[in-house]
Amino acid sequence: MFFIFSKLFGYLIKPFNVIMVFLLLSAIIRNKVWKKRLRWTSLVLFLVFSNPIIYNECILWWEKPAISINSLDDDYDLAVVLGGTTDVDREPKDRLFFHKGAGRVTHALNLYHAGKVKKILFTGGNARLFEDPNRDNSPIYNFYVMCGVAPEDIIIESASRNTRENAAFVKQLVENNKHSGKVLLVTSGFHMRRAEGVFKKVGIDVTGFSTDFYSPIPKDRFQFDSFIPSAVVLNYWNFLIKEWIGYMVYSISGYI
Repeated sequence: MFFIFSKLFGYLIKPFNVIMVFLLLSAIIRNKVWKKRLRWTSLVLFLVFSNPIIYNECILWWEKPAISINSLDDDYDLAVVLGGTTDVDREPKDRLFFHKGAGRVTHALNLYHAGKVKKILFTGGNARLFEDPNRDNSPIYNFYVMCGVAPEDIIIESASRNTRENAAFVKQLVENNKHSGKVLLVTSGFHMRRAEGVFKKVGIDVTGFSTDFYSPIPKDRFQFDSFIPSAVVLNYWNFLIKEWIGYMVYSISGYI
């Protein structure tokens, strides 16, 4: 039930959808005062959520920054890679197709070949609402083998559908395989706060390794086009607002 609610709610809180609701209400309601208020509300929301400066400052504050590979010790047992950035359902399955966020998968390779981690554990099943959550993640396994990772150093978890299940199922795998060493958690910078909290809550003491950044380079955040409304920024807010609400819900539910 929690999974279904979170998926449905995620669609409702997208800024574009909220703006459209206000516009539709303004067209339906006959009261002239409220009609005007709704239209102005729609305009203000559009200007706020399409403004690059406002978004850039919020995402820079929220994202956990990247750390250098050389600053890490060489004794990490696992790199736990959170899924959601690959399209393993796309045909043909003789290659791995990436969404944005491929750095989650590829940066784990950097860590492995740099000798920072002994094994790579990929976690993530099918997060679609009406499909079997157990996903065929063989393209990810094959990709890692092709990139020089020893087969015995690859662990695939294909049943989890969200961050809470990622942590719970990884906890089972860690205990079943008696991995008692240090763990690096590899996920997007905007998702790291919630992911770290969930993993630590289930008893896995992780070190965060952020990838996949939506924020600009700090020195470039006040360029000329930062003052121009952007449809791209309107879309990027979907990720950040969903993450803020997810963090709040997880905190209230005791998952963090």
